[in-house]
Amino acid sequence: MSESGTGLPPTAGDLVWPALNFVLFVALLVRFLREPIREYFRARGERLGRALEAGAQARAEAEALRAQLARDIADLPALRERLRADLLATAAQEREDLLERARRAAEHIKSDAALVAEQELAAALQAVRTDVIDEAVRQATTLLRHALRPDDQERFVHEFVSRAGPSA
Repeated sequence: MSESGTGLPPTAGDLVWPALNFVLFVALLVRFLREPIREYFRARGERLGRALEAGAQARAEAEALRAQLARDIADLPALRERLRADLLATAAQEREDLLERARRAAEHIKSDAALVAEQELAAALQAVRTDVIDEAVRQATTLLRHALRPDDQERFVHEFVSRAGPSA
């Protein structure tokens, strides 16, 4: 631009110096910043490569996980049936164990009851024997009192003394 500010279009001479200045600026930038820029873009390329590799690895892992989940979902009915069969088998085994324990407890209770019954029977028989003996003694005593006369009693005493005498 002209210094007068009249608004005249710039001439070729006005454009040469800024263009030359720009070319020198770019040449200096290339000369001094070539290696740092090259290193920056090389490091950036490596970072992008690693990021792409990590992305590919993550995609592969996600695909493997998706495939595993699909297999697991497809296997769910079979797994459900296996679990159901296991639960039924466990329940049947537990039922058999409980029945066996109940049988043993019933046998134990039966044997205890039989033992108690035998003991009660023996005690009752002993009580009946005792009662029968007591009643027999009582009735014999009553009969002897009525049947014995005073001379029988005297004879019993003499016989007792005569038997006891030689052994003493």
